[in-house]
Amino acid sequence: MYDHEGGWNDTVREYGEVADLCVHQVFERWAKERPMLAASRFEGRQLSYAELNARANQLARHLNRLGVGRESVVGVLLDRGLDLPVALLGILKAGAGYLPMDVLHPRSRLEYLVRDAACEVVVTAGDAYDRLPDDVLPVRLDDASVAAALVAQPEDDPGFPVHPDNLAYLLYTSGTTGLPKGTLVQHRSVVNLAEYCRREYRLEPPDRILQFANPSFDVSVFDFFAAWCNGVTLVQGSRLTLLDPRALTALIRDEKVTVMDIPPAVARLLDPAGLPDLRAAHIGGEALAGELADRFQAPHRKVRNTYGPTEVTVTSTEYLCPPGMGDALPPIGRPIENLTAHVVDERGNPVLVGEPGELLMGGVGVARGYHGRPALTAERFVPDPYGPPGARLYHTGDLVRRRPDGHLEFLDRVDTQLKVNGHRVEPGEIEAVLRRHPAVREAVVDLVGSGEDPTLVAFLVVDGDSPTTEEVRAHARPHLPTYMIPARTVAVEELPLTANGKVDRRKLRDLVSPA
Repeated sequence: MYDHEGGWNDTVREYGEVADLCVHQVFERWAKERPMLAASRFEGRQLSYAELNARANQLARHLNRLGVGRESVVGVLLDRGLDLPVALLGILKAGAGYLPMDVLHPRSRLEYLVRDAACEVVVTAGDAYDRLPDDVLPVRLDDASVAAALVAQPEDDPGFPVHPDNLAYLLYTSGTTGLPKGTLVQHRSVVNLAEYCRREYRLEPPDRILQFANPSFDVSVFDFFAAWCNGVTLVQGSRLTLLDPRALTALIRDEKVTVMDIPPAVARLLDPAGLPDLRAAHIGGEALAGELADRFQAPHRKVRNTYGPTEVTVTSTEYLCPPGMGDALPPIGRPIENLTAHVVDERGNPVLVGEPGELLMGGVGVARGYHGRPALTAERFVPDPYGPPGARLYHTGDLVRRRPDGHLEFLDRVDTQLKVNGHRVEPGEIEAVLRRHPAVREAVVDLVGSGEDPTLVAFLVVDGDSPTTEEVRAHARPHLPTYMIPARTVAVEELPLTANGKVDRRKLRDLVSPA
C-alpha cells in the first residue's frame, strides 16, 4: 500500500465560526465571557482578561496613530513579564503581525531582523532599545510619555478590519545562506492550532498553561494562544526561574500548571512526582526517549511526543505515548486536525508504507512562505496535488517512514540542518560567521555525541596558529545567538571529502568525542 492510500490524512474538522476569526477576535470573546479570570500571571502579579484586553486595545490605537496597519510588521523586544501579552495582542489588534526578538540577541542580529522585515516600529522596554537602529521608532512601554499616550486611548475593542489570512507573526529561524530567514504565518493557522489544543486538552478554567519557550521561538505561539484563545491562564516565569530546575519545578507546582510544552532536555531535569496538577505534558523539539515519557506518566496525566517546523505553525503531528515504552523511541505520530502528512521519494511520488521518504506537510497550518525570499518559498512550498485549488505542501527536509498503523517515525534529515536545544540551526549560518575570523580559512559545524545533550563543535582549517575555543566564541558572540555558538573547536589540516566531493561529516565527528 502506498503512503497516500491509508486514509491517515482524513483530518478535516469543522470549528464553526471560530475558524473565520482572527487570533485577537477569539481572545476578545473570552475577555467578554471571563473578564475577571487571570489571562496572564508573572511573579505574583496578574492581568485579568478584561485588563489585558483594555491595555492591548489602547496600544493598538496608539500603533494605528503611528501608521501601523494591516500587514505591517511590528517588532517586540521585551523580556518575559506582563508587558509581553499587551504587546503581542495590541499589535494583532492594530492589524499588524508581530516580530518577536530575543532581548539577548547581539545588536548585529537585531539590526538584521528589523531591516529584513522592513520593521519601522518596535515595542520595547528597559535598556534593550539601545541596540536598535536609530531609524526604528521604539514604543517604550516603561516611558512616562508613552504611558500617558496609551492611557489617553479608549479601552474598547478597536475593531480594525483584519482577515484570517492576514499576517499574525513573522518568525526568524536559521538560514542556509548564512543569514536568518523569516517565516510568515497567518491568523487562520494559529486559530487552528488553538482549536486543536482546546479539543485535545479539553481546556477549561482552572487550567493553566506554562510559557516556557522564549518568545522568539515558535513554541511560544503554542503557549500564548492555547491559553488566550481558549479562555484559560498563561503562567510566565523569569528567565532565571526557567533556567533553574528547582525554581521551575516550584513555579509549575505553586502556580498549579496543568499543561506545558517543554523540550526533552528540560523535562529530564524535573521531578514529575512533584507536579500534582500537571495533566498534559507536551514534550517535543528534539527526540523523546521512551523512558523519559514513562517517567512523566501518571493516571491523571497524558504525555505526548510532538513534532512541527516553524513553517507549519508549531505542532504538525503528535503521538500519545502509552505507559511502558521503555527503551523504545516514540514515533512523531499523525497530523493534527486540518493538517496532512505525505511521505515521498526524491521525485515527489508517494512511497510504500514502511519505506523512508521526505515528509511533506499540508493543510491549514502551512505558512505563507518566507519573507522576501520568493525563490526559496517556491522551492520549499509546492502545489498540493491532494488538496483544494491553491493548497500547498511544505518540504520539511525530514526523512521519515510511515508505520502500518499510520504513525510516522522520524529517521534523519535529508540535509545538514541541526537541532540545538530545540532550535533549528543551519550550520551554514554559523560557518559563514566563523570564516570571517582572520585565522579561519574553512569551517564546518556539526553536533557531536548522542543522547539529548550533544555538543556543537566547529571543525576549523586555519592559517597559522589555531585560535582558542574562547577566541572563536568571542568572535561569534556579536553575530550569533548563544545557542548557535560552538562549545568546542577542533583544528584540522583539511576537510575530509566523500566520493561525491562533499564534506564527510561522519569522519569529522569520528575525530572527537563530546567534551
